[in-house]
Amino acid sequence: MEKYKMTLDLNVLNHLGLNLYSNTPAVLSEVIANAWDADATEVVINCSQEEDVITIIDNGCGMTTEDINNKFLCVGYQKRKNGEAKTRQLGRAVMGRKGIGKLSLLSIADTIKIYSKKDDEKNAFCMSRNDIEREITSTNRSYAPRVIEFEDFPFETGTKIVIRNFKKNINRTAEFLRKRLARRFSVIGKDFNIILCGTPISIEDRDFYRKIQFVWPIGEFDVAALSSYPNISIQPPLDGKISERYKISGWIGSSEKPSDLDGNNKISIITRGKLAQEDLLATFGEGGVYASYLIGEIHADFLDDDNASDISTSNRQQYIEDDERYQALKSHTYKLLKSIQGKWTDLRKEKSTDKVTSSIPAIKEWYDSLRPSTKKYAQRLFASIESMRFDDDDSKKRELLKYGILAFERLKLTDKLSLLDNNDNMIDDIVKFGDVFADLQDIEATLYWEIANERLKIVKQLSESCDQNAKEKVLQKYIFDNLWLLNPSWERAVAGTERIEQGVGKEFDIINAGLTDEEKKARLDIRYISSTGKHIIVELKRYIPTYKVNVFSLHDQIYKYRKALHKCLRAIGREHEPIEAICIIGKEILPDEMTLEEANQKLAGDARIMTYDQIIFESMQSYSEYLKRQSGIGKIRKIIESI
Repeated sequence: MEKYKMTLDLNVLNHLGLNLYSNTPAVLSEVIANAWDADATEVVINCSQEEDVITIIDNGCGMTTEDINNKFLCVGYQKRKNGEAKTRQLGRAVMGRKGIGKLSLLSIADTIKIYSKKDDEKNAFCMSRNDIEREITSTNRSYAPRVIEFEDFPFETGTKIVIRNFKKNINRTAEFLRKRLARRFSVIGKDFNIILCGTPISIEDRDFYRKIQFVWPIGEFDVAALSSYPNISIQPPLDGKISERYKISGWIGSSEKPSDLDGNNKISIITRGKLAQEDLLATFGEGGVYASYLIGEIHADFLDDDNASDISTSNRQQYIEDDERYQALKSHTYKLLKSIQGKWTDLRKEKSTDKVTSSIPAIKEWYDSLRPSTKKYAQRLFASIESMRFDDDDSKKRELLKYGILAFERLKLTDKLSLLDNNDNMIDDIVKFGDVFADLQDIEATLYWEIANERLKIVKQLSESCDQNAKEKVLQKYIFDNLWLLNPSWERAVAGTERIEQGVGKEFDIINAGLTDEEKKARLDIRYISSTGKHIIVELKRYIPTYKVNVFSLHDQIYKYRKALHKCLRAIGREHEPIEAICIIGKEILPDEMTLEEANQKLAGDARIMTYDQIIFESMQSYSEYLKRQSGIGKIRKIIESI
């Protein structure tokens, strides 16, 4: 009797298969791989959510009782070491290797029924996860599946598997399965067809080829199937030779937008026509922007060589990372990625440029007018815009192109202006300088024309408002931040005047303390603002039924405010800078017998009174006249308006 003895606990099944898989596509892939190894040319899968069942039928060689016991139910049976590295009829390289794939069925469901026929022999049995677990707990010796009545199926030979009583949260809809099964096998559609719910699975079901922009074939990969997609631009092939012993094929592609990949930003490894590792790309930690656009598959059969050790993990979903073959594949793939990175940017720019210029003639005209050295920057602009998602809203894209071209022209001017530095022969470059100033004037005119046009729209909306109170409230709220409403040349408050404002605020508070109660009630706000070299005092009057403005009192108030501001300016040596005072009122608070013109005459030029209606009217008139004068369209604005 042996002194030492190794035994195997039936509980090992929990680690080898019962708990090894967690999703339906991975499990069905093992069943499909077994059908391939059985020389099947057709696998029919039907799934019913209502009946909680999936049925898989293949027309392979089927199994006798001996096959079932010695091979199928023999956990760890290795076909390749038992003279079955190639299938008998079709000479296929078998996909199975570890002999534990059949256990995957019980990782997603409780009940598995198997029907098989071969050599006029028919077999049927049922496997139950609950029964296996009960056997593990009680005898821990062996498990005997239950014999059931045979149910026939259309093929003369083959196997039928019925899966029932699924675990919760196991997705098994046809739509979910079709896409994922299509991505797990590269042998589909040759002499091997998978029919899911009555419709064959095809390469089209992978659902990403229509979103790929560029494809780099690897080695001797046949691109015929990919060539049928007009959106794919096939690039020169990449080197598939790793060494004299190791060769790969396949392809790496890039999408137009990262979002087009819909979670498939992966490069998978395929061996013997079946998915072996879902993602190789993630193992590089590649940080370049280009990596987020990539997708692909690498066929590396040398990783599953019959004459070499098995380096796939137990669940057949990835490889042992420190193996020499896997490291060789990673190293070579990384070189291919870097090769793609060097070409990807230029290809995208060219593609984006063709797309934009062919769809918008005005942009093509603009692009064609650029110097060759400048076009590469325009291409980069187009590529950036084309990479954005617009939800099929062409107007948003066109709007972005407008502002992109304006921004481009400004940047281009910066480059041109650098020609002025250390220029020893100004006369020879006078034409270039003329171009600079002409372009600058054109761009600035275009930008201001856009601004004036938008402002006119705002003022027109205000003028068309019938609600006088609402109109005045809007102006009161925004007048201080939009001085252009008072004068088109007053763009905005000048930054860096905080010190003056603090001093002026204190002086104004002293003056305000002396106002009568009625004057305080009529006062909405008084503000000091600096803009375009001028100091401006703006007072807003509030409408009170019992209040009428006293022009002489207003004159005295404004005089005090001007004097206070002048005092603050003198303290910093700027007392000679001009001061303008404006009082904005509703026309109904003027005395009944006084016109606005008369009120301004009495102020004797120290200030001016404006009504809210007058502000709207003068602003609208000013911007309308400007736009009318600018009817001669410049080069850039013509392009912008044409987009």
